[in-house]
Amino acid sequence: MDAVPASLRIAQESAGTAVVVRIAGPLDRSHYAEVRRHLLKCATEAPSAIIVDVRSMECADPVALSVFVTVAEQVSKWPSVPLRLVCGRDSRAVTAASPLRRFLDVHATTEEALAADCGSTRVVARIELPNDHSAMRIGRGFIRDTLVVWGLDRVAQDCLLMSAELVQNTIQHTLSAPTVRLEHRRGVLTIAVYDDDPTQPQHAVDPGKGLSGTHGLDLVAFLATAWGSAPTPTGGKVVWATLRTGAREPAGPGSDGDPDADRS
Repeated sequence: MDAVPASLRIAQESAGTAVVVRIAGPLDRSHYAEVRRHLLKCATEAPSAIIVDVRSMECADPVALSVFVTVAEQVSKWPSVPLRLVCGRDSRAVTAASPLRRFLDVHATTEEALAADCGSTRVVARIELPNDHSAMRIGRGFIRDTLVVWGLDRVAQDCLLMSAELVQNTIQHTLSAPTVRLEHRRGVLTIAVYDDDPTQPQHAVDPGKGLSGTHGLDLVAFLATAWGSAPTPTGGKVVWATLRTGAREPAGPGSDGDPDADRS
């Protein structure tokens, strides 16, 4: 009788403000979506870093391994979280010659990867709003006051416009009390709105559309550096948008450059 192949096992734990994900067993292409989905759900909680320990994982397929590059690229946009791979000093999954080492932050031990999490200052503020129209007023006051404290008044107008649309969508289309989360790190301000409804927003971006008469997700897409949505571990979703607050390259046609350096 043939032996039943070992299954892939994924476990996670908190380590301070970071999350450590341990992957064990054989990784192949059939696990790509499962691993990607798990890591992206970890990212929705916006940890300081995602540490992926693959020392007990086996894989010789570069296509399957590329899931870590894909996730690292996605979470670098939002929530601007570094993904670090722990491979040991003699990894069977990610050899010394593996091309993954060119694209990923690779460490020998979990302790080493956690110690590397000493990047730029990160500030976070969060508020839960009621599911009624008073949420708009309360949310505006929370965002305005927070951005004043962080020294980010110059992006307040765009942030207020985007947050109003995201909160309004939650109130209008779900029964959830929206939770608003602001984060500033590495010259990027993130506005994220969480709710308990798993339905993802549908939107087709029209890059030629101007600001005049724009509202809803069209307005968010127009103002944001990047935006998107993702399922959360609790079964709901988060819709997020980012704004750059640091110095930019000179603005090109159709862009809205900000010449100011980050003062926070």
